[in-house]
Amino acid sequence: MTVHLVLHALQTLPPSNINRDDLGTPKSAVYGGVPRARVSSQAWKRAMREHFTAAGLIPEQDLAVRTRQGIGLLADAIRPLRPDLSEEDASQLAERVLVFATGAATDTAAARRKTLVGAAPATRETLFLGRRQIERLAKLAADGADDITAFLKKKDNATGVRTAAASRDAVDIALFGRMVAAEDDLSLDAAVQVAHALAVHHTPVETDFFAAVDDLAADTGAGIIGRSEFLAPTLYRHAVLTGPDLEKNLADYAGAMDLTQVTAAFIRAFAESMPTGHITSYAHTTRPTLLLATVTGQPVNLIGAFETPITPDTDHGGHLPAAARRLADHHHALTTAYGDPTARSWLLTLNPEATAPLHQAATVTASLTELADAAAAELTERTRATTPTAGQGQR
Repeated sequence: MTVHLVLHALQTLPPSNINRDDLGTPKSAVYGGVPRARVSSQAWKRAMREHFTAAGLIPEQDLAVRTRQGIGLLADAIRPLRPDLSEEDASQLAERVLVFATGAATDTAAARRKTLVGAAPATRETLFLGRRQIERLAKLAADGADDITAFLKKKDNATGVRTAAASRDAVDIALFGRMVAAEDDLSLDAAVQVAHALAVHHTPVETDFFAAVDDLAADTGAGIIGRSEFLAPTLYRHAVLTGPDLEKNLADYAGAMDLTQVTAAFIRAFAESMPTGHITSYAHTTRPTLLLATVTGQPVNLIGAFETPITPDTDHGGHLPAAARRLADHHHALTTAYGDPTARSWLLTLNPEATAPLHQAATVTASLTELADAAAAELTERTRATTPTAGQGQR
């Protein structure tokens, strides 16, 4: 039996529009027959990846970058190794190597965009490239720069370039996986599942009429008028991290973090990250009021607790108290009917009274650090017990 870290959270947002569709409307889904606010898994996974760096949870060198500007990124890495090359020559060399390594096609028809790397063609595909991958490819490109065609014709060199490109030496690639349609060898199944966050209640979309005044205009009219849409949901969030899958995906990792540290960083990023859509208009950053972490052999999404939408609690106010009770009842019912008797859970709560029904199901922790460290250590111990040889290559 494999082992998983399962995360559940209840998180309330103020009026906001953190994840919108192509028309600017907050994303939604019909569940239990009523429309609910929805935040896509992609939006929150990107927020988690950005939080790794912003919060200093994972060294930048141990992470990857998702971009169409991989040629420019590689060219910038080549130049210090071969200062004799012009900017154009370095760009052409990077294009040859990256296209050879990944099978990506260059998008010559696309207009050049302002980027954070040197001027170079974009690729048609968006690639997920580890920073150490770029370093290895740059070194190989620099070695073969004098005649890259002849260099790549040699079997050992070609194998080296493709091996460098296929490396999994980035923590976020190990967690979230990578799909490259042009080259199957570069694809990697994720160790993490992230559900779309869904409101526990019916969530009406509201409209804000706004006007901006021209500070230097002589009249009193508005300089601009418009409308924007927002909502204010209490969300149920859910994610699963599979320990043996993460251990396997970290096989190429050359950094200093071990499985326990990576898992703890993931838990912190899940709890602390926030998609930033329209954040300057709404300042919507919050933290989960309830965070439940379980290490188990049977991961279960508890969204079924909210198929019947929560209505505001008239005694205590808001959706949270009723949502916490419903979550506790559903958790107990599922655990009784299907549960793993070896499961261990930890609970972090900002409202002990509202979340009291869950206290018997989990060890209550005083801080996110305490919860993350305890759950990560348990996942590592059970992962190593399940796959005793998996950690021999890890530091």
